[in-house]
Amino acid sequence: MGYDAVVVGGGLIGAACADALAGEGMKVCLLEAGPFVRESSWAGAGILHPIHPWSYAEPLQALLRAGVAEHERAAPGLWARTGIDPEYERSGLLLMGDDRDRLASWLGDGSGAVEVRASGDDPAIRLDAPALLLPDACHVKSHRLAEAYLASAKARGADLFECRPVTALRPGAAETPGGTVKAGLTVLCAGAWSGRLRPGLLTEPVRGQILLYRGRARRMAIFPDGEYVVPRRGGLLLFGSTLEHAGFDPRPTADHCARLAGRARDLLGLDESELLAAWAGLRPGTSNAPPYIGRDPARPDLLHASGHYRNGILLAPLTARAVADLAAGREPDYDLTAFRPPAPPL
Repeated sequence: MGYDAVVVGGGLIGAACADALAGEGMKVCLLEAGPFVRESSWAGAGILHPIHPWSYAEPLQALLRAGVAEHERAAPGLWARTGIDPEYERSGLLLMGDDRDRLASWLGDGSGAVEVRASGDDPAIRLDAPALLLPDACHVKSHRLAEAYLASAKARGADLFECRPVTALRPGAAETPGGTVKAGLTVLCAGAWSGRLRPGLLTEPVRGQILLYRGRARRMAIFPDGEYVVPRRGGLLLFGSTLEHAGFDPRPTADHCARLAGRARDLLGLDESELLAAWAGLRPGTSNAPPYIGRDPARPDLLHASGHYRNGILLAPLTARAVADLAAGREPDYDLTAFRPPAPPL
C-alpha cells in the first residue's frame, strides 16, 4: 500500500505532524519503533515556556514566542475533536534569581509580567528574593497531549503502527523489518534517534530525570540553577530536571535522584516521604543547536522535525503546522531558514 506521507517517530511531534498532514487530506502512515509516546514526550514536564529563552539565537527566540501562542490557538480544537483532556492549564510561572531581568527583556512590553516580593503568592514556593511572575504561563500533560494528537490523526484516517522500527530511509520509502512502506513524502520525527536514520543531524540524547511528589503548588517555578516545579492535578507536583550526556540509557539513577531530592527539600521543603516516583527521558539535541524543521537539502521528499531539545512540547503544534504547510506547497508563516537541516556528509 502506498501513502502520501510516512511519519517516522510516534512521540508528541510525530503525532502532531501525522494529525496535521491527515488534516490536509493526505493518506498518512505513522511508524514508531516502540510503544507510542514512551520516550521524551512521556517524560516531559510540559512547561509551555522556554527555561532560558535568552540563551538562544534570535530566530529560535521568535519561534518560541510563536510556539506559546500556537498552543493557545490549537488546544481547544484538539480537546473538542478527541474528548481527551491534555490538562492545558494557566497556572502562571515564577522565575527566581537574577535572570528575571533578562526574561523581562525577552518578553518585551505587554507581557503582563509582575514582580512578586512575598511567598504569599504561593506558600509552597519559598521566595528568598523578589521573583518575576508570568501570570499567563501555561503547562500541559505532555503524554495526554500526544495521545490526543494520535486520536485525532486516527479519526482523520491516518494509519498508526507502533513497535514498527524504521531501519533505513530511501527515496519514496521507509524500510522496516516487516517490509517497505512506500510514500511520496517522509517526515523524520524520531527525536534523539533521528541521527541514526539521517547522518549529519546533531540529535544526541540528553537525559533528564524528574521526580513526582505528593504536594500542592499553585504556580510553576524556575529556580536560578535551572530546576523547576510544575503543579499537577490531584495534589501532585513534578520537580526536575537533570542534563546528562549518558547515551541512549533512559533509566533514572540513584545518585541523580538523590541530588534532585536534596534540591527539592532545600527549595520547596519537600520531604522524601512525599516522593512517589522517579523517571527519565532522552531529549533530542544539544543546548546550542536549533531544531531541524524543513526540507532536506539533499532530498526534496524528506521533511525534518527533529532536535527540539528542551522545547519539543512547546514547539510541537507550531512544528506540525509548518510541516503541513510545506507538504501542501504553502509557505509557512515563520521563516525557517535558521532551522534548515545540514547537508548529509559526503
